[in-house]
Amino acid sequence: MYPLDIETLTPDDLAAIAADFEAAAVRADDAACNGFVAAADPNESPAARALARRCAAIARRHAADYRAEAAILRSGHLPDSWV
Repeated sequence: MYPLDIETLTPDDLAAIAADFEAAAVRADDAACNGFVAAADPNESPAARALARRCAAIARRHAADYRAEAAILRSGHLPDSWV
């Protein structure tokens, strides 16, 4: 399906892309959980724990962004960032 021609996307295409975004959100949530575990690990250095905490927060934000884009796609529209 990639690269995309946004002028010719069908509702089925949008649904498939939305599903891909939802799957990416799940992976990002998993990464965030792993980051929070690393951030709480007393065996890690303070710098590594701080980095893990920051990366976990970024992954969590990415998951929210992916879900927001998926919702827009499922509504039959294109995200503003695409046009």
